[in-house]
Amino acid sequence: MENQNEKPRFICQNYSKIWNFDLVLYAVEGKKLIFPLNMRIASIALVCFMVFFVIGKLLPFIPGGYTYVVFPSLLTWFIAKQKLDGKPPHKWLMSMIFFLMRNKVLRRYQKMQYNNHYVYKSKIMYRTHRERM
Repeated sequence: MENQNEKPRFICQNYSKIWNFDLVLYAVEGKKLIFPLNMRIASIALVCFMVFFVIGKLLPFIPGGYTYVVFPSLLTWFIAKQKLDGKPPHKWLMSMIFFLMRNKVLRRYQKMQYNNHYVYKSKIMYRTHRERM
């Protein structure tokens, strides 16, 4: 007989769902935390804190409360919770940089070569002013 407290099992059609789980930290060294800590958000917060620590050393005129608490918290919230075009902000920024770096003129997904310029063989007629009726 199954235990009633057990979560229901689900059928995994492919293996990509296996890798999409969150690591959650409930205790450190046997001490229970106040709230469960998501490892992804904790790592984002740590990286944001280190970035603003360096910025705080380079720009000493910014108050310490903003440098070490407010700015890292806002940036962590932005990176962890917001989506730009359905992507996390850092992946969106990477895709925009790759888009700006790649060739825009393609033929059959290959870069086009502009070695020679097209020269018209005959005279080209055009109007210099518009006729009024």
